[in-house]
Amino acid sequence: MSFLRRTTAVAVIVLTSSLGLSACSGDSASTANAAANTDGDDTVSPQEALAFAKTRLDETSGVRLTLATDDAPEAEAYLSKASGVITADPPAFQGLASGTFEGIPASDVDIVSVGGKVYAQLFGSYQDFKLPTCVPDPAGLLAPDTGFATVLTAAEDVSAGDPQRGGADNDEILTPYTAVVPGEAVQNLLPCAPGDRFDATFTLDADGRLQEADLTGQFFEGAGTITYSITIDDYDVDQEISKP
Repeated sequence: MSFLRRTTAVAVIVLTSSLGLSACSGDSASTANAAANTDGDDTVSPQEALAFAKTRLDETSGVRLTLATDDAPEAEAYLSKASGVITADPPAFQGLASGTFEGIPASDVDIVSVGGKVYAQLFGSYQDFKLPTCVPDPAGLLAPDTGFATVLTAAEDVSAGDPQRGGADNDEILTPYTAVVPGEAVQNLLPCAPGDRFDATFTLDADGRLQEADLTGQFFEGAGTITYSITIDDYDVDQEISKP
């Protein structure tokens, strides 16, 4: 083989390898779903990405999620963890909750919220349970106008981070978005939250769906800074939830 042909062959191999590596290095490229582009400029802004994530939550039949905090505020009533299914129509919730209820700590309490009433299995059987003033009905958390997705479109100073691999098998491309959420938006969910701003990180998958939300701020009077994390495990969940 001539020197020229050998040089050309090497160049082709190097170029092909480079293209292959570029194709596999999508972790560092923008992964925002093109469907989120609403202004026609062929670029998905961070605000458009979060607005699209809210739309996906508004449209879903239900989600399976976990809300948790590792912090332990000195509060008469607070939620340390809740996990279960929320359905949109009709609004309902079924799952487990841990925290402090009327000053009494409790773990993995079975909770059902349906038809505007909440039931808790506190002493062997389900009983009507009156939620504390500052604790929202979990059945309403998918409501388009007052649910937790409203913090996505209320977010300010939104910035996209570098895409990274994640998910159960580390086979998903996830993009974090940092932002500041005004206290008024958080008060839609937790009316007594005294904080005027909350630092947030929203993590979206390649389909533009919210996978995790971390909110840090003052959720309870005198309790200091707390971080709540919401992790969504499944979308489009269909589950019949009825009065226990």
